[in-house]
This record gives sequence, structure tokens and C-alpha cells, in this order.
Amino acid sequence: MIYLLVGYMWLFIHRPFEVWPWLADVRIERVYMLLTLVYWSMQPKAWTTNRLNIGVGLLGSSILMSAVLSPFEGLESQAVQDWLKLLVFYILVLTSVRRIDELKILVAAFVVIMGLYELHSLREYLNGRGVYRMGIWRMIAVDSSLSDPNSFAASVLYGLPMLLPVATLATTRRLKFALWALLGVGLACIALTGSRTAFAAIVVFSVVLGMYSKYRWRIAAALAVAAPLVWVNLSSDLQNRYLSLIDPSRGPANAQESADSRERFFFIALDIWQENPLFGVGPRGFAYASGTGMQSHSLYAETISELGLLGIVAVVTLVVGFYRNVRDARELYRAAEPTPDVMFCYRTVLATGLAVLLLLFLGLGGHNLFRFTWLWYAAFSALALRFLQEAVAEQASDEVDRVIGG
Repeated sequence: MIYLLVGYMWLFIHRPFEVWPWLADVRIERVYMLLTLVYWSMQPKAWTTNRLNIGVGLLGSSILMSAVLSPFEGLESQAVQDWLKLLVFYILVLTSVRRIDELKILVAAFVVIMGLYELHSLREYLNGRGVYRMGIWRMIAVDSSLSDPNSFAASVLYGLPMLLPVATLATTRRLKFALWALLGVGLACIALTGSRTAFAAIVVFSVVLGMYSKYRWRIAAALAVAAPLVWVNLSSDLQNRYLSLIDPSRGPANAQESADSRERFFFIALDIWQENPLFGVGPRGFAYASGTGMQSHSLYAETISELGLLGIVAVVTLVVGFYRNVRDARELYRAAEPTPDVMFCYRTVLATGLAVLLLLFLGLGGHNLFRFTWLWYAAFSALALRFLQEAVAEQASDEVDRVIGG
């Protein structure tokens, strides 16, 4: 079952039916999921209990309720249909992954799939595939669903923290080099997209990681070497794009207008929320209710205007759930013997928590509420915490046996 889940992750992220359109006629994703569900129905199952299930349940309830009551797209909304697919995968993962080795395969496969996705996109970019936007030539993804430069940069950025637990599995020099290479490819892809929010997130993330990591001096040294190398290899257009974060005159006028529109959209979202306080106007309803024909470009504007109070409660519950998972994992890790399994589980929970911080940060300039990252990482976090608890309990039991036996 675990390899069927891996196969679906590749279909969902790389989306070959969008890269090679003739595969779309086969409906390969739908057929694959149906076959996976048939196989899953015949397999033994074990539900993983975690506080994040409450947040996912609340989010699902708010999405469905707001869609039913929406005067716009309703349950037929593509955003609703896609989110329900994510929910099905979430349930499959939590009921199918029963051993830590299976979680290792799932997390490692996710990192590899993201790496292949980035490499394929980079290859196409070097062959001339991109978009001219905001006065610069920008890299896009190889698929079409999340090909926008900002969306692609966000996808890459959210995937980077998962290198942390996979590093625990890299026991040879060749594997460690491969991980560093994947990190380099990811950072290069983000830089070439020209996404200012993602670029700022990398800076903030690196500083925070350096402050709290025991390897802070190694991180600082790596940044001191890598940052100038990356910067001098960027085109002058991209350099000016990033410098416009602190000096708006470096960029075109429409870039500043785009940044200003996010603030304006947030206040529009507040007006929409006041008119629809409990359930909002439904998924993707901001474009209609605001009269702009555009999405909110903000996680916070998206949540309050489209899902209302119930959506706000759901998102807060999810974020608090991730935080409490990290807190519990840290306490367990400190009390345990740091075996490879314990370290992998702890780093997985920590990585998903870091990714949520990035979701919240990039949510200042992007509508990412319906991204797969929330549910996939919730499943990873729940499973990793469960296996960490089991590993620590087993260590405690072995210690008791040794004391009694002694």
C-alpha cells in the first residue's frame, strides 16, 4: 500500500497528465486513485489519533458548509473538489502507514519527488520555458496547476524543511551530497522565479534556524559562502527585483501596485466578512464578492472572507495542533535516547512545524489555504509523533526490564 501512496504523490506533484496532455484523456489520476481505494479496502487498517484530526475536520466542515451556502460556485467549485481529494489521501495515509519504516519511505519519497519536479522544471527553464512578468523573465513549474512563479516558489519552499528528517536517513557520503544538491536546486529554483515573498522567507527562515540550531555556526558559514555565489549569478533584473523589497524604485511600478493591492484586498475581505460573518462566501468566492475577479492573494483575507468564523477557528486549531505536536515531540526527544528512529520522528514533526510557519509567512502575500501542504504535513506530523511516542515507550520498557533483571 505504501508504494501506491508514493505513486499517487508523484502523480499529484509532478502531474504528468499536464506535462504530456495526451495522458489527460486517460484520466490517469482518477483511475489510479480508484484502484488504490479498491486495494486499500482489502487491507488491514489502523487509525492514527492526533489533535490535528480535529483541525482537519473543522476545516473540512467549514469548507463544505460555506460551499453549500455560497451564492457563487458552491459544491461544484474546483477548489472544493480538489480539497476533498486531499482529504481522501489524508485518510489513506493515516489508516495505512502502520510502521515507522513505511513513514520513512513516504517522507523520503516526497523529497525525491519534489527534487525531480524541480529538476524537470529547471531543465525546461534552461530550454527557454518561462514567463515575462513584473519586468523580468521568471521561472515557472513544468505543470500547469501550480506553474505560476509565486506558486512554484512556494511549493519548493514548503518542501525544503523535509530535507531535515531525510538527512537522518542519509548514512553515506553520496546520499548526504545528494541532499545538499537537492537543497541547492531548490534554492536556485526559488531565486529564478523572482518571488520576493519566498526570497524573504528564505532569509527569515535561515536566520531563525541559525539562532535555534546547535549547528548555528555551520549554518552561518554556509550562508556566508553560498549567498554571495547565488547573488552574483543572478541576472541584474532578478537582483533589482529582490532589491525592490527595500527600495521600491528598483522595480517597475506594477510591482509596487501588486504589493499595495494585497493590503487593499484585505480590507475588502473584512467588509465581505462583516456581511457573511459565520460561513463567508464560499471557496474562491472572494473574486465574485469583491467584484475584482481576482483571488485575495492572502491566506488571512481568503480565510475570513471565504470561510468566515468557522474557517478562522479551523485554521487556528490546525496551527495550534502543529505547535503542540512540536512541543510534545521536543519533550519526548529530550527524555529519550537519540536513536536514528527517534531522531527521524522528531525531525519530521519539527519540519512540518517549520513548514507551517512558512505557510503563515507566505500567507501574507498568497492565498494558500487550499494547498495540499496543510493536509499532507498534518498526516506526516501525526504519524511521526505516534511512532516517537511508541519508540520512547519501548525504551522506557527496556530500561525497566534491565533494572528488574539487574
